[in-house]
Amino acid sequence: MQIYIKRNGQRYGPYSLAEVNRQIAAGALNPSEPGWHEAAPGWKPLFSIAGVILPGAASASATPIGIATPNPPEDINYAGFWIRALALVIDSVILSIPIGIFWYKFWPDSNDLTFHHLLPAALVIAALKIFYFAGLWSLPMQATIGQEICRLRVLREKDDPRISFLRALVRLFGMVLSTLTLGIGYIMAAFTERKRALHDMLAGTCVIKTLRM
Repeated sequence: MQIYIKRNGQRYGPYSLAEVNRQIAAGALNPSEPGWHEAAPGWKPLFSIAGVILPGAASASATPIGIATPNPPEDINYAGFWIRALALVIDSVILSIPIGIFWYKFWPDSNDLTFHHLLPAALVIAALKIFYFAGLWSLPMQATIGQEICRLRVLREKDDPRISFLRALVRLFGMVLSTLTLGIGYIMAAFTERKRALHDMLAGTCVIKTLRM
């Protein structure tokens, strides 16, 4: 079960049931705050969600399940252009370390580079980016290290808690197109509905800002 939390009119998450229980036990999360999961008919206090455990009490009993009702867009705290740009800068710095080590180890003399050298280098760099971006987006953390630091998550448009590896690859390919448009694809996030960049539109994704949990 993946649970969303509403705080100050904005929606955060999703978080696992175990993480919600851990935060309630630690006193970092109020069990009376509204929560929602995909099998719930609407928002209700966390303590009334089946499986949520109050300090010193048993888990809440199950409640009747209705048809899940999507939450209106205003409940979602979509990440803006600048916070997304900061996360991308952090990711670029992180990736530059293994790429720099690899480059120096195999091609210490930059004046002696040929197509024979550049092709395998390009393939290795592409593999690193696929592993880093697409791999991390499709994992439960739903974010790169830079996005995790900035408390961002990459989701599908329709409240799906995870994106597939294939969809993550499409999003990564879209980032290449966003770069080829002289960065216009990235800047679109500052002006479009739900603050989506070109690669979000191509992959059917969005980026939200979450609570630190």
